[in-house]
Amino acid sequence: MSPSPARRAAVAEASGAALVRLPRRNLGPTRRMTGRERRWLNPHRGLIKLLERTVDRLVSRYVYPHLLGIWSPYSWQLPRRLCISEASLSPVPWPKAMAPLRVLLLSDLHVGPFLLPQALTPVLEKLMRVEPDLVAISGDMISGGAHDLDGFLEGLATLTAAPLGAWFCMGNHDYYSPDPFHVVEQLQSIGIHTLRNHSVRLEHGGSSFVLGGIDDIVLGAPDWERLAAPAGPPHLLLAHNPDSFYEAERRGIGLVLAGHTHGGQIRFPGGPPLVRQSRYCLDDGIMAFRSSLLVVSRGLGASGLPWRIGARPEAVLLTLT
Repeated sequence: MSPSPARRAAVAEASGAALVRLPRRNLGPTRRMTGRERRWLNPHRGLIKLLERTVDRLVSRYVYPHLLGIWSPYSWQLPRRLCISEASLSPVPWPKAMAPLRVLLLSDLHVGPFLLPQALTPVLEKLMRVEPDLVAISGDMISGGAHDLDGFLEGLATLTAAPLGAWFCMGNHDYYSPDPFHVVEQLQSIGIHTLRNHSVRLEHGGSSFVLGGIDDIVLGAPDWERLAAPAGPPHLLLAHNPDSFYEAERRGIGLVLAGHTHGGQIRFPGGPPLVRQSRYCLDDGIMAFRSSLLVVSRGLGASGLPWRIGARPEAVLLTLT
């Protein structure tokens, strides 16, 4: 007698959890930036970028959902290649009397055609075993389809177990959706809060800090004045695109958490990214300019191609003191 659908689902979930190893690595030394680094091709503008964005949007909506229904290589790769990158940072300014804050930074999940819910859920459950105080999701939750979150909400709800909650800012792929604010509503329904040009004050360890989120600089509408209006500049800012960093520094924000670049997604061993999404060479890792810090995660998911080479997916665990 063949096993029931519920039994097959349970076996698939158990085997998925067993595959998630989550090796840990150091995020690496801080790279000090001059503020003058520029790429000759602006990755945010121009005819080539417009063409790339249009193709990406169409493929994400209309091609991959059909193709990857029968073939999902990234669902195989993610649990086998994901790692946790760790670092301890002391941002300036930062509340001096506050206990250390553990932040789990997730970025670029790109849920949808590249991932199956039964592949992502055990990954998220295992990530939450590091017991973060706060989960920060720096954009690109979806690939770009109207129904990308279908089937994923129950697994994503795992992230809300953090004592200070799970917080999200919008990325460019979230605006690929025909109704991007439906994404916000779906996330809110499971307790993941969206910060779009505004901030909140959170209590932790005998003190408090301000957490903010800025809108995507490519397809969104960043409003820096509104961001700082309630409580002044955030101590900690979520920004999908790392190129928001210099404006954040100019406004006195000490730490920015970003994604977007995927670390290139495809790169030769030890080499630079082949696809470079940051105009200012802010590709991945920890960077500093004057007294401000930036952490750019390679992210969990994939876009364009359902595969990563030389830029393994990562979640970032930060201890802030």
